[in-house]
Amino acid sequence: MWDDSHYECVRYTHVFLSLGPLWLFLFLTLAPYANDYKFCWLSLMAPQDTDLGFDNPVNPGHWYLGLCLVLVSACLKVNWFGSLLQILITTRLCDRHWKPPKNPSSKRIMQADPAEWDTALPGGRLVYHEGRRPRRCPFGCDFDLSDRMYHCTAMRRCFPVYDDYCKHLRSTVYLRTMKPYCFVLFFLPLDAIYSFAVSLVAICQFYTRWTVPFVGSIVSCSLAVTFFLLINSPANLKRLVWENCVGPELDGGQWTLAFKYQERLGPRLRLHDFEKNPWDLGPKENFRQVFGQHWWMWLFFWWTPERVSQYGSYVDRDLPYADYVIRRLSEDIMERMTSVSIDLPVPSSIHEGGPSRRQSTLPDTDHHSQRRSNNTSTSHVDVFIRHQRGDRRQTQGHSSSHDLGV
Repeated sequence: MWDDSHYECVRYTHVFLSLGPLWLFLFLTLAPYANDYKFCWLSLMAPQDTDLGFDNPVNPGHWYLGLCLVLVSACLKVNWFGSLLQILITTRLCDRHWKPPKNPSSKRIMQADPAEWDTALPGGRLVYHEGRRPRRCPFGCDFDLSDRMYHCTAMRRCFPVYDDYCKHLRSTVYLRTMKPYCFVLFFLPLDAIYSFAVSLVAICQFYTRWTVPFVGSIVSCSLAVTFFLLINSPANLKRLVWENCVGPELDGGQWTLAFKYQERLGPRLRLHDFEKNPWDLGPKENFRQVFGQHWWMWLFFWWTPERVSQYGSYVDRDLPYADYVIRRLSEDIMERMTSVSIDLPVPSSIHEGGPSRRQSTLPDTDHHSQRRSNNTSTSHVDVFIRHQRGDRRQTQGHSSSHDLGV
């Protein structure tokens, strides 16, 4: 008996959620009509004539109160409805044929498929192919996948930093729509609660002669809030903003990355597994990754954060990595440097008499090869450190100048 009632409850919930666009449409039409027009304008700002035919004087306090209520309502609705429109336009029009940025060569740190371990050489080494990535789409997309790029079965294509497809809002949540999506999650319930409170106050006023629009507004606000609570939860917002973790990354317990390094015969790739999310930069920096580096960027849903504009354009990676990933790469480079053969110490008498026996037996080509290996490893560390410092300076100064034109 309990199973049947539970099944019926789940079925009715799915039917209710499938009508999500209808509830949003009712809320967007009934709430402004009842609150902004009937209550704020006709009752507070421009009261109608009395029943006896005399003009009802305008109270300046009521007029300013009505104006403030209208402005607050307009601000809330512009933020969540404008964000929803941006999500739909970006997903279905602007990014219909989106592909990863074309680079002359692959990055120094790249996300790799865990299946690459099956074909890797001892030590996790992989053969390097210029301009190729160690990830392919399992659904047949005809390009290599950049970091955190996953397939959306509803839209039938891959998206960068893809989270999921919200079928109730008919929108895709990924890199370019994550900020406006968070605006919808925040401002839609806030607008519903605000409209509910204004309608409740309007019903309690003695000079509100027609209460039917306010009752409809309250009902639509309640449906909008219920709809929001059923399709979203604070845990999802926390996961996207504070933890920097998307839906496809919740299934696997490990993240596989490939480090590119230089060998004597050419560049190679080396696989590493990480137990923690390599893109988790901490709550504060994760928040800035979604909303922008500066506080004034947080106020506008259309202001593109740096992670969006610079995706795939960093020198050695597609997205910023956590500090322990950078340390692991540095340790890997230093390990390869110390693995180079070094001459053993010899007595001082031998140094006075001339070169050691081992050095004298080595041909000139081996001496040149050894010096070239040491110089190559040292140059890689220097180049990597310069790139890291340049990216930090670019992160601090580039956002305010570049994103203004995006």
